[in-house]
Amino acid sequence: MTRSNKIENIFDDNLAFVESWDFSLANTSEEKRIMAITQVASICYQSPKALGSETLYNRLKAESIGLPSSSFEFVPVLLDRFNTQHLELLEPEFSNVKKFGEQIDDRYFLSNYRALVYDYEQNPQRYSFDIRTLYNTKDEASIIQKHFKVFLYNVDLPTRSQMVRHRISWQELSRRYVSGKRVPFSFYIGKKMQTINSNSKSTQDIIDLCVVHYLEALENGVKPQEARRIIPQAAYTQIWGAFMPKQLKNFFDLRLDSHAQWEIRQVARAMKDLDS
Repeated sequence: MTRSNKIENIFDDNLAFVESWDFSLANTSEEKRIMAITQVASICYQSPKALGSETLYNRLKAESIGLPSSSFEFVPVLLDRFNTQHLELLEPEFSNVKKFGEQIDDRYFLSNYRALVYDYEQNPQRYSFDIRTLYNTKDEASIIQKHFKVFLYNVDLPTRSQMVRHRISWQELSRRYVSGKRVPFSFYIGKKMQTINSNSKSTQDIIDLCVVHYLEALENGVKPQEARRIIPQAAYTQIWGAFMPKQLKNFFDLRLDSHAQWEIRQVARAMKDLDS
């Protein structure tokens, strides 16, 4: 998986950014699957050493009974109606492969590996082969590249909240496991909020007070998942998003509109530029 391009400073504070990533080869081998899934997870757990880790991959695979981690959704699977094995995944009246996928033309259907795994584990007898061993060719990967778009964002929590209203594949930096002591928080303060003072305290002063309180809580044995509740909404987070064509169009239609909040319009503009 490779980073294609990056647009920085989208909120004019030298912190917010959008990156585009190429995950088109993620389903061409088991090794590529592991790299893709751990690439997503390594950001979420802020552990670069986890990249390519089979131990992490196996843990994510068994994250919940019958359904692996949502990071498996970042492995796109292209199904060809001219391929008899692929048709086995598309023929059932109901399947997660179809529910969480999209027809991209008369021949090809785009889905993801998490849906494929779930369908197989629900009813393996339905198929003539282990569909988890279905890999795409490099020619098929070139088709995936045109239609499956992955972005990594550094945005504030309210902007993230608006983004995740879109029903796509998301994976976020986990502040349950990644404490602000190990990876310090950063914050977005809009221009108007920079001018606010209350009882001789600026917005930055209030944020600093919350961070001190958070760190004191950790020192007193409070777990990060509990202490994080004191952190202001201005905090930045990193989040992955994977889009299929209709999902990306819907995001642009809604978030490039002049009525959308300025910050999320900046996100959508950066995505549009990276996708052009």
